[in-house]
Amino acid sequence: MASHRIEPTWKDRLAQVLPFGVGVTKPKHYRDLLRVIWQNRAQPGYAYQVLTRGVCDGCALGSTGLHDWTLKGTHLCMTRLEQLRLNTLPALEGNLLSDISNLKALDNAQLRALGRLPCPLLREGNAPGFKRISWDEAYALMARKLRATTPKRWALSVAAHGITNETYYMAQKAARFLGSNNI
Repeated sequence: MASHRIEPTWKDRLAQVLPFGVGVTKPKHYRDLLRVIWQNRAQPGYAYQVLTRGVCDGCALGSTGLHDWTLKGTHLCMTRLEQLRLNTLPALEGNLLSDISNLKALDNAQLRALGRLPCPLLREGNAPGFKRISWDEAYALMARKLRATTPKRWALSVAAHGITNETYYMAQKAARFLGSNNI
């Protein structure tokens, strides 16, 4: 019978000999922190408010601003800092989505960099893009579509990067209130 033992590589053996993990890839927190500051340079005040008054959308630890309810001390993890840009993105230009054919060549990172959605948008049928609608229209459309089907025929999918556990919890509560177990 073959052994499933994992043999250390020469890098593993070298890391055991060298002190402080010289030659081992380590997190570069200061460099990453400078990158986060640079990314949020357009709205430093708002970024500061998100960090000092918001919750951590990168982990499940309870936190308010920089205070952590689970661990003693300041809560400022790199996941939270990396996701800060998602909270401070400016709104994308309204006419940018009126024809989406030019957006098909962009990758996910380029699409995210365009900005956040400033309002409800609707694409009907084979329209070349989206048009802006009011919140009242969006709510009425969602209500009409949900009423037109049974709870067993629809599902709720919440899978965006950076959504907090509280948001997931409220989404599943709303889906169950509407009669669906498909979350």
